[in-house]
Amino acid sequence: MDALGIVDNNQNFYIMSTNNNGKATKFNPIYGLTIIGVLFFAIILSASIMGVFKGYEPYQQLTAAMLSVAATGVITAMLLYFQRKQQEQLNREQREFQEKQEKNQNEFQVKLVQDQQKFEEEQKSKEKQRLQETKIFEEKLRIYQDFLKKLCDVVKDQKITKEEEIELQFQISYIAMHTKTSSIKVISDNIKEIVLSLKKDKPDANDMLGRLFYIADEFHKELYDDNNSVLVGPDREDTIENFRSILIGKEDVQEYEDDEKQRIIDRYNKKIESKIELTVPERLKYLKAKINSNGADSCNLFYGGKLLNYEFYTKTNKEGKFVKTLDRIAIDFLLEGNDYVIRVGTRKNDPEIIKKIANAFDDRFTPGDTELTGPHWHVHAKFAQETPDDEIVEDMNDLLMRINSYRNGKLSSK
Repeated sequence: MDALGIVDNNQNFYIMSTNNNGKATKFNPIYGLTIIGVLFFAIILSASIMGVFKGYEPYQQLTAAMLSVAATGVITAMLLYFQRKQQEQLNREQREFQEKQEKNQNEFQVKLVQDQQKFEEEQKSKEKQRLQETKIFEEKLRIYQDFLKKLCDVVKDQKITKEEEIELQFQISYIAMHTKTSSIKVISDNIKEIVLSLKKDKPDANDMLGRLFYIADEFHKELYDDNNSVLVGPDREDTIENFRSILIGKEDVQEYEDDEKQRIIDRYNKKIESKIELTVPERLKYLKAKINSNGADSCNLFYGGKLLNYEFYTKTNKEGKFVKTLDRIAIDFLLEGNDYVIRVGTRKNDPEIIKKIANAFDDRFTPGDTELTGPHWHVHAKFAQETPDDEIVEDMNDLLMRINSYRNGKLSSK
């Protein structure tokens, strides 16, 4: 608080002071003198009543009173001074704190805006990169598909014209724009083998699926930036062999099927010799290749290769043809709990019918008693999982032979 003495228009003297907010207040000195006088008189009166000045001379009493007033004034002034200093310090700290808060708030707002701008820029950059990658992917996919279509057009008529030779070279150059050197090498090697087989009129020239898979592998790696192949291991081998069936003539079907069975047997024999345990689907596929179907009309694996099924269709009395009716006999080999089970039934699920059939070739009817093999099934045999494969094959061969004999009327029902 600052003080300033001024004289107004009526020649009155005032003391002007400013508070902490900068506003001026008037202090009239007459009021101050009056207060001092009243205070002086009060001290003298109090001291007289209390006998403080008893035995002192009047001037001594007056001096003591004045000193008391002065001491009281000094103490009061000091208290007011320290109070004012404390208030000023408090106000200053409040202002500094407020300024600091405002500064921090401003800095936070600036940083928030900067972070938001940075985030938006990063998002734009990512979106731009994503769109660019998508466009490149679509372009590569189009080029690869066009190449395979062109290759198909070139080889499907079993001859390559001069025009096609030029077109194929341009197609390769398009691929080279988006393909690594190592992939181009693999692609060109396999195209060479396909083309040379056609030009040499090799009997197996059409057998090109394996080569095409090698080409597709490289395209897959380029498109998806990984080292995975389109098909691997046994799945690839089986797929190639399956599609090879379209290349054989009707007179070669039996030879193809025999070769297919032997290929599967050789594959799993290697695993068995290497002490590698076969999975349930692998074991059933292995057994299917070794079992003689003995005239069964169908032989298939179901439920992910976990059920081996043989079916003998119904023989009609009029024409002697075998028809796929609900009376057809089904033989299933599957893992039920801890045991492999051979069950026999019909698609009518009638236990009386299967009882008649079972008695004909097994001399007994053993109805099922589990959720998988209910009472409408005849349980022909059960095997522990460690049962040798040859023992299972022998039992299945004998069963299928007897059921075929029953269907053809060579076994009479009992």
